[in-house]
Amino acid sequence: MKIKAAVTLHVGEEFKIEEITLQEPKANEVLVKIVATGVCHTDATVRDTGMTPLPAVLGHEGAGIVEKLGDNVSGVEVGDHVLLSFASCGTCESCHTGHPAYCERFMELNMGGKMEDHTHRLHLHDQELSTFFGQSSFGTYAIVHA
Repeated sequence: MKIKAAVTLHVGEEFKIEEITLQEPKANEVLVKIVATGVCHTDATVRDTGMTPLPAVLGHEGAGIVEKLGDNVSGVEVGDHVLLSFASCGTCESCHTGHPAYCERFMELNMGGKMEDHTHRLHLHDQELSTFFGQSSFGTYAIVHA
C-alpha cells in the first residue's frame, strides 16, 4: 500500500515527506494506522550519525489503531488502540523472564534496519528503507511485531 512517511535518505539531511510503499504484514505482525508519534532527540541523533542503516523511516514513540493482522497474531484485534514499543525476539532468556529491553537481539531488531525475518517492509520506489526501533512511526502506517 502507498503511505506518506518522513524519510531520512542520507546522514545529516532533513526529513523529507515521501510517498512510499508499505508491504502487507507477515506472520506475527500487525498493520497499525499511526495517529500520533513523538519526536525525540534519538531520532535526530540517528539521522545525524547513521546509527541505523539509511535510508530509513525513523520514529519510535508511536500510537495508533490496529487495521490488519498477519497470520498467527493473537492478543490484539482490528480496531484496538495501541502504543508501539521497541522490538524484541520473545525467545531469549531476557524476554522469557520479562526483561525484553535486555533482549539478546535488541540492537539487531531495533537498529539493524530489518524486520525479524531479515527483510524490509518499506520501499521508496525500488529502494529498501530501514525500519527503526521496531516501528518506524514517522509514517502514516507501520508494520510492527504483535
